[in-house]
Amino acid sequence: MLLDEQANKYRALDDWFQLPQGRHVAQAFACELAHVSDQISGRKLLQLGSCGENLWLPELRFRHKCLISPCIVPHKSLIISSLAALPIERDSIDCVIAPLTFEAFAGSKNPLDEIDRILKPMGYAIFFGINPWSFWGAALRWGGLACFGHGSTATLISSLAIRRMMLQRGYRQCALSSFYYIPPVTSEFLIQKLTFFNEMGKMVWPFPAAFYCFIAQKYEPCSPSLLTKLYKSALVVPKPTLQVAGTSSLGMIDT
Repeated sequence: MLLDEQANKYRALDDWFQLPQGRHVAQAFACELAHVSDQISGRKLLQLGSCGENLWLPELRFRHKCLISPCIVPHKSLIISSLAALPIERDSIDCVIAPLTFEAFAGSKNPLDEIDRILKPMGYAIFFGINPWSFWGAALRWGGLACFGHGSTATLISSLAIRRMMLQRGYRQCALSSFYYIPPVTSEFLIQKLTFFNEMGKMVWPFPAAFYCFIAQKYEPCSPSLLTKLYKSALVVPKPTLQVAGTSSLGMIDT
């Protein structure tokens, strides 16, 4: 994807998160991460794109939090770069948050390989996505959802597909949840009236949830270290030295 196209989509995404519809979704994202905030911590956190007020970031216990986006966002400090070529060193980030990232990119051109490159071993990758089989997925597919701007194309990918891709790269699943059952209405009045759908959806609901949150941890195979080799050599019983026949332990010939 060209940088200009990325910039247009992420500028529209930041604007959408400041609308009533986007603000309620951001609050739902924050509630999902609040459940795991005590278990995820580290030094450096990186989020792909700016999403309004980024309500979920204060819940996470990281010393340094940084935003990277292909577009300039007024009154926000962030790194300007293409998300397909991140200007960050390999194995340098403890946690990467990707809200609606796969939807913004087409097919295999998503920045998953870049996320894997910059993430430290034992680091966390957090993905927020739209369920393709939900009302929200249908609205995005048919152009009724303006989170990436009107007339822009979007890619829908399921949480199971993301799970498969992460497992193939040596990650382990930490959490997977589905949430938010309010239809994709834009009016603040209607959203408030339909908030009870969230409680009903947690018990029984005939339609899939709108969003999912998938958290994976990066694992890498470890080769045997020098300490392991030294430990194995210490277990080898040394062979007794041979003495010359007819000599004592002091090396004197017996008479």
